[in-house]
Amino acid sequence: MRLRQIEVFYHVYREGSISAAARKLYVSQPSVSKVLRHAEDQLGFSLFERRKGRLYPTEAAKELFRGVSDIYDRVGALDRTAGNIRNRKGGHLRLGVLPSLGFAIAPPLVAAMRRTHPHITFDLATIHTDEVTPALLEKRFDLCIGFDNEFDLRLRCRTINAVSLVVLAPPGVFPDDIDCLEPHVLEGREMIGLRDSGPVADRIYDYLEQVGVEPRVAISAQTYYIAAELAKLGAGLAIVDGFTARRFAGPDLKAYTLMGAPTLPFVTVTLADAEDTALVEASHKMMVELFA
Repeated sequence: MRLRQIEVFYHVYREGSISAAARKLYVSQPSVSKVLRHAEDQLGFSLFERRKGRLYPTEAAKELFRGVSDIYDRVGALDRTAGNIRNRKGGHLRLGVLPSLGFAIAPPLVAAMRRTHPHITFDLATIHTDEVTPALLEKRFDLCIGFDNEFDLRLRCRTINAVSLVVLAPPGVFPDDIDCLEPHVLEGREMIGLRDSGPVADRIYDYLEQVGVEPRVAISAQTYYIAAELAKLGAGLAIVDGFTARRFAGPDLKAYTLMGAPTLPFVTVTLADAEDTALVEASHKMMVELFA
């Protein structure tokens, strides 16, 4: 089927009549009928049956519509993308951030960039650490923000700051007058584990192993936010990054630093051989201003 035939079939199927489809497409009824007839001739089967003045799709049309609907949606998305590109005046930045940074880092960065460069547009998406390398190599993002500096040599990492590991616990679990915990107090306590959660989880488990502490993992969660919310509800203790801790800490959830715990490099990541655009460089400098 040609694109015009797909468009006509889509609207006739949705509207149930030639006249309604013609109004949607801003063309004449004979034009719609002609395109639909040519589509049926090309396909070799009927798409609609007329009953009591309305068109009803055949079983073949119902099966075909599933694929046509997907194509039509993609064409619509392509049109919107083209429109967005056409309307950009100050440049466009595709930014990928770890889920744990989705609230703490991305909104302040984008808001600050928009204040200084009001015509910049952004595509903002969350991305897991193991997706950073392929996403940048495939040029799906211009800049990624994460916690690790051990990436493929084809990528360039620039450190913004170092982030601490923090224990989250409901009030009353530990004394109110302390804000730093020795690791041995975690021995045997029920914890919310971070399953396949990238460098933060790796650093946590390496640290606990080094200090000889074996907490009991009662629940495994894949995101830091779920782990923090479970800790808030008293389901166990959670060890998370400092950004997540600041997001959740409050009257119902206390944050404690861990004595001797390693820090996490907080970095921006781009392609090593890519020429940094003015927007990428401006974003990195803004990150340094906001978070260094």
